Amino acid sequence: MTRQNLLYILLSLIVGVATLHTAASVFSLYWRLAWFDMLPHFFGGAFVALGLFWLSFFSGYRGARHLPDSVSVFTLIFVGTLIVGVGWEVFEYLLGHIWSPEGYWLDTVTDLCVDMLGALAVYFCIRHRL
Repeated sequence: MTRQNLLYILLSLIVGVATLHTAASVFSLYWRLAWFDMLPHFFGGAFVALGLFWLSFFSGYRGARHLPDSVSVFTLIFVGTLIVGVGWEVFEYLLGHIWSPEGYWLDTVTDLCVDMLGALAVYFCIRHRL
């Protein structure tokens, strides 16, 4: 796993999220397919998790690069993705994007769980590579 490969994966994830969101907005997929919202949240959670991992261990901002242990990677990914996910849900609430067929709180909890599934997928990939 090289620094440059991680950046390519991060770029692919964010382009994928942007593409999914654009398609959902243009074709009203968020309203037509209740499950479609899970796709951008999964890949968004993966993007945040991998971005935090890259920033913390591969960017060079924290000094010499070292291979992290599994516990510190899991803690970083889990806590960091949860904070960003909650922040995103607060952002949506402040914008007034609180309408959903299943109810606001159920939608919020589902979004956060799917964010965390994306983060866990990244964690298991990283753990497998380390």
